[in-house]
Amino acid sequence: MNCTQQVWAGKKVAGALFMDVKSAFNNVSKTHLGKRMQVLGIEPDLIRWTSSFMSDRQVKLVLDSKTGEANPVDTGIPQGSPVAPILFNTYLLGIFDEVEEAVPGIQGLSFVDDISWWTDGADSTAVAEKLSAAAAAAIGWAAENGVAFDSGKMEAGLFHKKRSAPRATVAVGTNSVPFNKGATRWLGIWLDAQLSLKEHHAARTSEDRKAMTRLRRLTGQMGLTPANCRKVMTVCIQSATMFGAELWWKGDHATGTQEWVEEIQRLINQEARATTGCFRTTNLEALSMESGLRAATAQLENRQRRFGLRLLSLPLGDQARQVVGAPTGIGRWLTNALAHGGPTESTVLLEEPETLEAELLQEEEAEAKAEAERTRPGLTMFTDGSRLDDGATGYSVVWRRGLTWAGTKVHMGNNQEAYDAECAALTQALELAAQRSSTPERVTIFSNTQAAIRWMALDEPGPGQQYALQAQKHIAMLRRARKGIVIEIRWCPAHKGVVGNEKADERAKIAAGEPNTRGVEWLSSSGRSKVRVAPLP
Repeated sequence: MNCTQQVWAGKKVAGALFMDVKSAFNNVSKTHLGKRMQVLGIEPDLIRWTSSFMSDRQVKLVLDSKTGEANPVDTGIPQGSPVAPILFNTYLLGIFDEVEEAVPGIQGLSFVDDISWWTDGADSTAVAEKLSAAAAAAIGWAAENGVAFDSGKMEAGLFHKKRSAPRATVAVGTNSVPFNKGATRWLGIWLDAQLSLKEHHAARTSEDRKAMTRLRRLTGQMGLTPANCRKVMTVCIQSATMFGAELWWKGDHATGTQEWVEEIQRLINQEARATTGCFRTTNLEALSMESGLRAATAQLENRQRRFGLRLLSLPLGDQARQVVGAPTGIGRWLTNALAHGGPTESTVLLEEPETLEAELLQEEEAEAKAEAERTRPGLTMFTDGSRLDDGATGYSVVWRRGLTWAGTKVHMGNNQEAYDAECAALTQALELAAQRSSTPERVTIFSNTQAAIRWMALDEPGPGQQYALQAQKHIAMLRRARKGIVIEIRWCPAHKGVVGNEKADERAKIAAGEPNTRGVEWLSSSGRSKVRVAPLP
């Protein structure tokens, strides 16, 4: 959708050819898969393991409770295994480079065995010619690699702003595939020519009504409790109704989709009545509170915000990240959904994982509390992160300086979790220690979140990866500055009277609630802060 809206700005049209791999998992050739893995530079041990995984397999047919004899199977990937989709994607990976190099302007996109080829052109004829060339290249690659396409499931769609139906057709082998006059369904989304998703919304709401009818029978005959009924409404009905809504939701009071929102809200009201058993005349506000079902606008905004955050969390260089902030309709909608949030975390794919050269300690509660309270040599710091009810987050790092406490606190904005604040606090503590003019013989950092401590030892893609990578950098600086330095990251129980932890918790809550809070402070023994320039710990 984003690419199509971009070419529309240049007064062009776009089109897509949708192809389905026939008997996808069953026709994978072990020999071709091994060659593909060699081309990708995969380690020989994994290639041999894959060959063993696909060898010496047998199959039995069961008809009318009668089981036939076992017969050997030489091709195919065992379905049901978590590794099966990975191997199939590896097997099919070569087709995209082959087709995109053969036909300039073609872009490939796939989900398991569903493949689409997208391109743009001056008119429907130019688009059809490019898609026909892409189909020929795809079929040629498939013939050489033991892959076949299901001709009965091939479809083509032309995306343009004109209301007239296209006459051009796409040549696929010996078949001719016309552009669909109506919406084309791909990966559960109904794509019409103008990408309004009107047919998609109608299809989803129709499924909602059918599911509501079935659920009323369950609540009436089986006697589901309101709590269980609400769970069914949320998981089985609302999730299906709003599937794909992230692509058409433009924000509250936006023109063009307000009627759709009102229709979804009416369905939610019906769901609330079915959940609670209330009368049709029941006040809607009271009905919403009793049912526990959120309003349509709130759910749509939350879904779009989470969708935008998922895109921004993709690895750097991923094309999907470029949708947020793009000069297109969907790009602007996602940008507006994230307009009031704080920074987002990027994901980095590393060739070789690195280990954290620090000792991570998580003792039993009593022992951990005693360790946090005793006087220790070198530098000792306490960290904590906080997230308020309104979504604002912040963290603090404190350390003892003589008879008083000093520290730093940082406001992180919204769109962050308490876990992010805890990880950021640990990283900040290591950075402050590395910036000292004289490196101590021992650095001990206490945190009351075990998950954050465990994640510091990992650098895998996921929440908190950027903090783990920064922690590795700061620890390396400390070890270069002083040979033999001891670095410990310890867990201490929260709200158990540990003075350092209480100070950090207090300052983290202040940081979360004050958007302009940032900097180093002195903390008096009475807990009152005196803001002034303070040295490093």
